[in-house]
Amino acid sequence: MFGFIIAYIDPAFAGMLLQIILAVAVVGGTMVFAMKRKARTLLKGKATNDNVEPVAVDKTVSEDGVVDALAE
Repeated sequence: MFGFIIAYIDPAFAGMLLQIILAVAVVGGTMVFAMKRKARTLLKGKATNDNVEPVAVDKTVSEDGVVDALAE
């Protein structure tokens, strides 16, 4: 008639097609996010401890977590 065919799409098939499209989009987005994070860590280089200040040790707590109230 007009040079194209209008086809009937079953609603169940349209729902399944929509789920497939959404699944591909989610998996693709997750892959891009994961690859971007991996590339950033690879290109970042190794961290150095030159600018890290030493942590002060609390003398009032023993190794097993008991607080010494009479310390200092």
